[in-house]
Formats: sequence, C-alpha cells, structure tokens
Amino acid sequence: MKATYVPLIIFMTFMVIPSHSQITDNSKSDVINYKAITISDFCLCKTTLHELRTLSSDFSQVEVEEMDSPKNCYGQDSRYESGKGYASKKYSGLIFQTEQTSDYVSKIRLTKDFKGSLPNGAYVDMSNLTLKDVFKIYPKFIDKWGSRGCSDYWNFSNDTISFYVKIDKNIKPQFPINEAFYLDKPVDAIDLVFSCYKVLHKSNAKIELFNPNEPVLFVDSIRVNQRYLESTYQPNEFAFITVYKGDDAVKLVGEEGRKNGAVYLTTKEAAREKYSKLFGSKSAEYSKVIKSKDNDADIAYILNGKILTENIEAELYKIDKNNLLDIRVIYKKDLKKEFNISDKKYGVVLKTSGH
Repeated sequence: MKATYVPLIIFMTFMVIPSHSQITDNSKSDVINYKAITISDFCLCKTTLHELRTLSSDFSQVEVEEMDSPKNCYGQDSRYESGKGYASKKYSGLIFQTEQTSDYVSKIRLTKDFKGSLPNGAYVDMSNLTLKDVFKIYPKFIDKWGSRGCSDYWNFSNDTISFYVKIDKNIKPQFPINEAFYLDKPVDAIDLVFSCYKVLHKSNAKIELFNPNEPVLFVDSIRVNQRYLESTYQPNEFAFITVYKGDDAVKLVGEEGRKNGAVYLTTKEAAREKYSKLFGSKSAEYSKVIKSKDNDADIAYILNGKILTENIEAELYKIDKNNLLDIRVIYKKDLKKEFNISDKKYGVVLKTSGH
C-alpha cells in the first residue's frame, strides 16, 4: 500500500463535536470518551432540550418507563429526570431525557422504532434485536446479567450503555438464570446514560496528552494517545494499520517518531466514506443505493469476479480513480442469478486494473 505523507499536527483534539451540538468544549479529550456517549450525532451533555426544539418543532414530553429503576424502586438515578422525556417524529426511536437541574440531555432511550448505529459503530434494528445479537456486539456482556430486585428486566451494561430484556416471571426458580431461554428474547430498550458533571465542571489540572514512550499514533489522520485509542476503539473497527519505523517515521512525524515509530490506523468507517464517495462519483445508480452509511450492510461487493466476504473495507479502500475501470450496480434478482447471493438487496460489481 502506498503511504501518503501526513504532517505532524501541532495541536488537535481527539473528539469530533457532533453536528447537532453548538457547545464549545475546552475539556481534555483523554478524560471523556465522547464517542461512547454519542448516538445518531447527538452527544450526551453537549445537546440541550432548547437545541433539540430548534431542530424540530414537534418535540413533546412523553412518559418513559424506567426499566432499571421503576417507581416502586427505592432511590432513583440522579443523573437524569426520571420517567420523563422528549420525543419527535423526525427522530423516530429516540427519547431524550435531561438532567434534573438543567436542560442538558444526559440520557437517550432507544425504543423499538430505532434503526441505526450504536456508539461502537454496530448497526442495530431494534424491531428484531435479540439478546443473542447483543452478545455478538458486546461479548463482555455475556457474564453481566444484572437486575435490581424491584425491576422487571435483566440489564446488560457498562458505564454508558444498557440493554434491557424482560424477565419471565413464570420461570421458577429465577436462579440460577436459564440463560439459554433468554438468548432469542427481544431487547426491549437501550439506554445511553452519562453524568454531565465531568463535562459541565471541567478540571484545570494539567494533563500530558502524548506519552513520549508511546508510538506516535494517528486514527484517520488525527493524532491520538494510546489511552484514548484503547478506550475508544475495538480492534474490529479498523480496516488496516500501517506501521512506520526509523527514518520513515521521522519523515512523517519528525524526530518524535524516531524512538517508537509512528502508527497510522484507518477505521472501517473512514474507509467506507472514501470508497463510497469515489463510487458515487462514478455511478449515479450507486449514489441512489447508498442513501446512508447503514445501507452498506445491504450490499454485496464483487471485485474482479471475487465476492468480498472478509476485510471488505480494506479491499475497497485500495481502489482509487486511477485503477477503477468499471462499476455496475445490480439488484436482487440479478445478484442471485449471476453470483448466487440471496441475502443482499444489491450487488456492486467492480473491475480494476492490474488484474
């Protein structure tokens, strides 16, 4: 793969402030993982109820079933206003709940109408999401069965996201848990929750962003540190990684790269964005098919006669305007006839030079 020169970035932040947020952030990006608290471009503690109402005039108050802390539970979660949220037809499947003392959104409920990507990039359709699907997305949740005694739901959670599955009270005894029974049960809701205190009460403590004993790390050409990288991304989110050492690293990032080298990581999302723009510029039909990044899951890519099933983003990222000879979009019937593929809606048949 031909490497491109990326200049050393003197100053940058690690977070991309979502487009729906107009709040200026001065906090340290290695303290708060904003990607983990962002859904559909709405970031917790950076989106306000006032801002939501400027985006859509039909935001109205709705009742929210608190699945982990219902009304009969002793003690409520202090991070948000319990039982009350705000919803709009424009943002189907999302209910926004604010802090108790401000209009900052500190919780987002995903309902059965939600279709889209989770903070880690995994696409879900809540209308058919099961517990088994959750375990595939978050393997660490397999051993995290939890429920308050006053709750009617199992919850599977980390410090920002929770999945809820209804407890079948007819199963006696409840413990030990009949885990196999629940694997195909539907997920009733997902909650994204965060305490806004860290965001709204920023620390002035000096933080060393880049450890001199680490490689110089870039994710999609943005400088990051190792702590941020490990806390924000899963290995399967990357299309490929390029490592530079010695003089090659120095050429790219200066003397800082001499000791431990430089590492460039390209995410699958960035790879998809690159090849989708290229293919769209060459095919109007492709632009019609790809209406959002989530539509990519409905497409089978065939490159030089080979059906791509692994490392798809990495393979397609290598294509550029100089080596792309032909692109053809076919639909379900022809996809089945030509390539015996029946689980995709569309096929994108690509031909490149050098083959």
